[in-house]
Amino acid sequence: METSARHRLYDAAARCSVDPHWADSDRPIEAATQALVDGLDSPALRELAGAPRSSRSGPIRRQLLDALDELAIPHPDPTSPGQRVSGTSYARLPTDRLRLHITARTEGFEVLIHVNGLEITEAGAGRGMHPFNLFVPANRLVATTEPQRVIVARCSCGETGCGSTEARITRDDGVVHWDWSVGVPLGHGVSFDAAAYDAEVERIGADRSWQRPADTASRLVLEGADRNHLAAAGLTINWAAQDHRDPQRFLVALDARAELVQVFLRFPMNEPERLAAEVLRTLRQPPGKWRATFHSMVVGRRVRPSMAGRRWRSEDPWG
Repeated sequence: METSARHRLYDAAARCSVDPHWADSDRPIEAATQALVDGLDSPALRELAGAPRSSRSGPIRRQLLDALDELAIPHPDPTSPGQRVSGTSYARLPTDRLRLHITARTEGFEVLIHVNGLEITEAGAGRGMHPFNLFVPANRLVATTEPQRVIVARCSCGETGCGSTEARITRDDGVVHWDWSVGVPLGHGVSFDAAAYDAEVERIGADRSWQRPADTASRLVLEGADRNHLAAAGLTINWAAQDHRDPQRFLVALDARAELVQVFLRFPMNEPERLAAEVLRTLRQPPGKWRATFHSMVVGRRVRPSMAGRRWRSEDPWG
C-alpha cells in the first residue's frame, strides 16, 4: 500500500493522541524527522524533530498537532479510524499485526486474539470467545466495507452479559480497522493490511480442531438451515446443540417471535453428518408436520402457535 508523507504524519498524530505509551516514546520525534526527510516542512515540525528525547508527552502532542495545522492536515478523530477532508482521505496506516489462536481451557475452548504480540482478550473483558460464537454459522471476523460490531472477548466468568469487549470492524481501501467499545483493551484502535488480515481470518475460520461431534452437527445445521423457509412460517432458528439435560438427544431451538413462543425439536444423537442431515430434512418440512414442543416467552400466558401441528405439545404447565 503506497502512502504519502502527509498520511504517515497523520497516522503518527492519530496514535500519539490516544496512546500515552506511544506518545511517551521517541516515535513522535522520529515521525517528525522522517516527515522532514520526506519533504514536509513547517516550524512546528522542525521544532518537534529537534526536540530532546527526554521531552514530555504533553508538549510533544501539542507540537505534532501544531505541525498538522501548519501543513493543513486534519486533526485525527479519536472516534474513527479515518476521515475525508476536502476530497482527501486520511486514515490510520496498516502497521499492526494480528494473530488468532484457539486454545483449550478447563472451562472450554476460546479464541485468543494477539495484536502486536499483546493478547487483547485478557487485556479487555478477560476471556476469549468460544469459537462457535465467532465462526458459526459464518465467520464474524470477516471484514466488509459495511462496519460491524463484533464481541471479541467476554468476562472471565464466561458470560458476555457480565462483561465484554466489542470491536468495530471496517474495511477501507486495503486496510482493516478495529476500533474498540466497552471493555477496551487498548487506548487506541488498530489497523491491519487487508490481505494479511483476510489470510489470518480465513485460516482460523477453517480450524475445526475445537469441534466435538455434537459441535460439528450444530455447525452443519446452523450453516445449512433454510432461514427464508423458516421465516415464511414465522420462525427463526436460535441455536442447535446437544441437550445438556439429556446428552443422548440433540436439541434445536426456534423462536416464533411475533407470537412470543419458543419451539423445540429433539433428535436422537447420531454420527454428526447423519444427524445434521436428519435435522435439516425436518426443518425443510412444513412446521405443521413436525413433532415439536413449545412454550410461551411470557409467564402465565396460554398460547398455541399458529403454525403448530397436531403432534405439537406444550411444555408450559399453564399451556
